[in-house]
Amino acid sequence: MKHLFTIIIYLLPLTSLAQFELDSLKKKWENVGREAIEGVYALSGDSRSYSIALAKDQDIYKLVYLEGGLENWVYGDLKGMIAKSEEMYEGRWNAGKPTKPNLEDIKIVFGNKKFILYWSDWSIDEFKMIYPEKAQEPTDMDQVFMDQAFKRDEISIPIQLSDSGSVEIPIMVNDVLKIYVGLEKTSNEVIVSKDIAKTLIQTKTLGYKEWKEGNYYYFIDEDKAFEPPHVFNLNSLALGEGQLTNLEAVISDEISRSMVISFDVLERFGKVNIDMDKLLLTIKP
Repeated sequence: MKHLFTIIIYLLPLTSLAQFELDSLKKKWENVGREAIEGVYALSGDSRSYSIALAKDQDIYKLVYLEGGLENWVYGDLKGMIAKSEEMYEGRWNAGKPTKPNLEDIKIVFGNKKFILYWSDWSIDEFKMIYPEKAQEPTDMDQVFMDQAFKRDEISIPIQLSDSGSVEIPIMVNDVLKIYVGLEKTSNEVIVSKDIAKTLIQTKTLGYKEWKEGNYYYFIDEDKAFEPPHVFNLNSLALGEGQLTNLEAVISDEISRSMVISFDVLERFGKVNIDMDKLLLTIKP
């Protein structure tokens, strides 16, 4: 949520100059093309009804008054300016008169041919596109806002250190076993101890059909000696909100480690950073 409150400051011109000529703007959209959010929008309410044009100008988007019931506003007046800011668009809006601006911070979330304008007091107005496409009902703008504004950019997961000082991360194996595992630079995707493999067998999430190499029935027979190699498929390995499936696991007879995964497997979850001071693993999907 740290980006949600970033304020982008624009100084709106104090003079009342026409920013866009609508017919020329329409020809530009028809000939050159337009971005999906560009167009003419209308606000219809009990006390205020008016239309604006939203068009890109270099790296920002201008909101220009066209017509309606706003006193002292005329065709072509610049009403606001916004720019993309992580999860949404942010900028300034002139809530006063063109000659006496009252600039207010605004946030905008776009939906299906609509946008919600969030004022600084978090009241809202809904603008619907009327050109070149027309907004259709229904669009759950509250859900659009929740999906975009509160979407995590990254996931932070607490880690721990083993007795030897190596990093261990918490994972969920086959949706049944939560365990801290070590990280290694190894050609094997996953290495597990005999005890871990037998625990998965007891939970009914590992069986003959997952076995790739070695004799499954010899492995589960307590009277038979362990004869590597034994290789099987893990159905799933979850870390935070991410999940990988069908990983190849090799059974080791070393009792000093219960389970390790390779750095290559960890990086499949996303861009990884390990903060040893805070003991946090951060993943950016």
